[in-house]
Amino acid sequence: MPISTILANLWRVHRASRNLPLVTRSLPARADIEPTTFCNFRCPHCPTAEDRGAPRVHLSAAGFAAVLDQLPAVYRLKLVGLGEPLLNPDFFALVREAKRRRLRVLTTTNGSLLDADRRRELLACGLDHVNISIDAARPETHARLRPGSDLEKIGEGIAALMRERGRRKRPAIRVWHVIQQESTPELPDLVSLCAECGVDGLLCTAKLTNFGSASLEETVSLRRALAADLQRVLPEARRHAEAARLEFRCPDAPPGARSPVDGKPCRWPWGRVFISARGQVRPCPYAAGPEGLTLGTLVGPGAEPFAAIWNGERMQALREQIRTRQNPPFCRACYPGWPVRP
Repeated sequence: MPISTILANLWRVHRASRNLPLVTRSLPARADIEPTTFCNFRCPHCPTAEDRGAPRVHLSAAGFAAVLDQLPAVYRLKLVGLGEPLLNPDFFALVREAKRRRLRVLTTTNGSLLDADRRRELLACGLDHVNISIDAARPETHARLRPGSDLEKIGEGIAALMRERGRRKRPAIRVWHVIQQESTPELPDLVSLCAECGVDGLLCTAKLTNFGSASLEETVSLRRALAADLQRVLPEARRHAEAARLEFRCPDAPPGARSPVDGKPCRWPWGRVFISARGQVRPCPYAAGPEGLTLGTLVGPGAEPFAAIWNGERMQALREQIRTRQNPPFCRACYPGWPVRP
């Protein structure tokens, strides 16, 4: 799509995000597309840890191209979902197809599959950014939080990837860390681990990835406890990062410092979208959880054009909920202070 058309759509997204109409002329400018539902970890905070009887699937290269055909205004793409992207045998073909369309492409991996062949492909396929998820600095803590993981092996793979990238700047490679109570005291050590591996940065999120399955009271209580723990370790973590010259960001810390009721409504329904590996259109990744919402499907029985789904009845109803701050249950993962509809 011509850059002028993309810029025009970005302006429409900006306007829609301010005015929050039920029917919008904007199209998604950013998309998260799930490469696979297979995963080799069983993290307790992720819905893939539960076997719900649904068969696991990979998104095929042909299916991916068909999805992108219906998202003509997207300029930034995240290849991420509930599974481990590198388990999809077509993953690097997906990246190359997206780059052929001149998209900015990011992905997040659990770092367990960084063998020599995959490292070579990660550096050659055109990816702009790679996040590697690490949830603790000590192997025993990481193994409890991410069953199936081997932190020492992950660290070795990251260090090798950084050595092989050398002086190049792309892809940017950083560690993505979900702060949890059990691992919070290890945050300064995690900064040191990232510096030893040579990554470009460490990004921490204090949002709980419970996908809305926890009660509002439980979510708020956990965030308050986490905020207190985080306040104690953040200064030391920041000192370690400064000494190591490591980019360190924790943008939503301390959690619970201010109520999201006083902030702005979520903007995803007006400019961003999540597409599952099965071709299901969902409002965001959190809506893929147990209390999630499917807006429509782009493939198989009952498939519809994306344009019809984007302004369809379900999406309009969701936008009405968001703009009146009566969020669906899965929104608790991001907005625990907002009321939700049962």
